[in-house]
Amino acid sequence: MSFLEAYALELELLSPVHVGTGEAYPAYAYVPDFAKKQVHLLDPSALLLALSQERRKAFLQKVAEGPKGAQEVLRSLYQEGQVPQEAVVRTLPASTAFLLAVKEATAEAQLEYRPLPYSPQGPYLPGSSVKGALRTAWLYWTLVRRGEVVEFREGAWRFRPGRGEEALVHPPKNPSLWHNQGFEGTVLAYAEAKQGRIHLNLYRDPFRALRLSDSGPGEGFLNRIGVFHPRGQMAGMPILAETFRRGSRFRLLLRYHGGLARHKGVAGAVPPQELKKALREYYGKVAEWERGWAEDHGLEKALEVYRELEERLKDKEVFPIRVGFGSGRLSLRLALLLPEDHPEAQEPKTRKTAGAKDPKDGYPLGWAVGRLVPL
Repeated sequence: MSFLEAYALELELLSPVHVGTGEAYPAYAYVPDFAKKQVHLLDPSALLLALSQERRKAFLQKVAEGPKGAQEVLRSLYQEGQVPQEAVVRTLPASTAFLLAVKEATAEAQLEYRPLPYSPQGPYLPGSSVKGALRTAWLYWTLVRRGEVVEFREGAWRFRPGRGEEALVHPPKNPSLWHNQGFEGTVLAYAEAKQGRIHLNLYRDPFRALRLSDSGPGEGFLNRIGVFHPRGQMAGMPILAETFRRGSRFRLLLRYHGGLARHKGVAGAVPPQELKKALREYYGKVAEWERGWAEDHGLEKALEVYRELEERLKDKEVFPIRVGFGSGRLSLRLALLLPEDHPEAQEPKTRKTAGAKDPKDGYPLGWAVGRLVPL
C-alpha cells in the first residue's frame, strides 16, 4: 500500500440528480419562456429599478397576492418586453413537466424552485454528497463482513455475536441524530468510552484518510419532481427543482492517504478497491429491492433505469451509487439490515420521480454508475 493514492472518480448519471442547498427561488424571482422552454432567473432589485413607478406599484401589489399573482405579472411584463437584460441573472432550460406545473398552478401553489449548488463556473456535484453515499455503503460492508449484531441497549450501541440473523442492526424505535452518530462511531470504531459515557473521537474516523473534491461544472435543468403513491394520493404535490440530466458525466478527484490510514490514531482503513466492492454489494441490493417495487406498480421509467444499471454492472470495474435528494430511505438508513418490524424498515409507501406530469411516468432520482481511474 502506498502512502498516497490518487484516482479520478468518474460518475455517469442514470437518472436525474438534485442536491439541495437549503435555498429556494420564490415565484417573483423567475419568469418562464414557454415557447423556448426556458426560464430566466431574475434579480428582483434590478427589475424594480428598471420599472416605471406605476408598473413597480402594480408589480408589488401582484406579488403581495401570492406566488400565482407574482408569476402572472412577471409573464405579462416579459411578454411586453419590460424585463431588461440586466435583470436576468441566468437562463436555464426547463422540462415540459416543469413548465406545465408553473402554467397550471393553483392559487395555493408555492411555485418555489430549489437550485443546485453553484460555483462561479456553474452548478456542480458536491464531494460531500458523494462521500456520504460512499460512507453508507462502507457501513453496510463493515457490518456484513463482521457478522455481528449491533444493538442499542443500556444507553449505548453494543456488539454481540450474530446467531444467523438477517437483521444486524437493532436501533431504538425512534432513533435521533445522536443515535445515528453513535451508530456510525461504533461501527467504524471511533466511538470511545470516557468516564462512563460514549464520546466520538473524529480524529479516529477512518474516512479522514479519504478526501474527495467537488466535481467540475455541469448543466442545470429545471424539472418537476413528483411523489408517486400507488393510490395516486400525492400526484398533485409537485416539487420544482433544478436537476442534472440523465447521462450527465462528472469527474471528482479522490485521494486515499494510506499512510494516515495505517496510523495508530486512525480506527481503520478504507482501501479504494474494497470500497468499490462495498458499493457494488450495497447499492446493488438497494436497486434490486426498488426494482421489485417498481415491477409491482408498473413504473416503466424506473424499470428502464434498473435494467440499464444491471447491464452496466456486467463490467466488474463499474459500481452503482445513489446521491442527492430523493435517494430513498433504503439507501440512507441501512434499512436492509433492520428487523422487519422496525418502523424504519417498513417498505416505503411512495417514491419520488422526476420529469413527468404524472409521477408514475417519471424517473427515480439519484442513480449513477462510477469507476475509479488511477492517476
